[in-house]
Amino acid sequence: MDLAFRLLSQRARSESEIAAALERAGAARRLVRAVLARLRALGYVDDRKLATEWIERGKERGFGSLRIQDQLRRLDVDERIVESATLGGREERALARRLLAERFGAGDLADRRIAARAARFLARRGFPAEVIDSLFDSWE
Repeated sequence: MDLAFRLLSQRARSESEIAAALERAGAARRLVRAVLARLRALGYVDDRKLATEWIERGKERGFGSLRIQDQLRRLDVDERIVESATLGGREERALARRLLAERFGAGDLADRRIAARAARFLARRGFPAEVIDSLFDSWE
């Protein structure tokens, strides 16, 4: 439990991360399951809550759902939870539009070169192609 609490004191962790750390420290699988069960019962470990926190953090940092999902996969969160971790169509589109306004200002996004740069910028931030395409379709 001490190792698990030390890990959790640094940041929220997924069940899988804690299990892997305990196993690396030499804990038996039975002990790992018992520790995880106790942490879940106490509310210290909840992969759905972790995903929700990462979504909020991602929105604050201007990341799209693809980047957030990638980060959750790196934390080894269950794939079903990862797949459900999205910002929502309108919300994600509004965030992308805001980022474009901040980054490109009043730049003429009708110019193909600027629009291509803007699309690449959003893709690097983890926005799905559908969101990017929908933004540029509305300007044409």
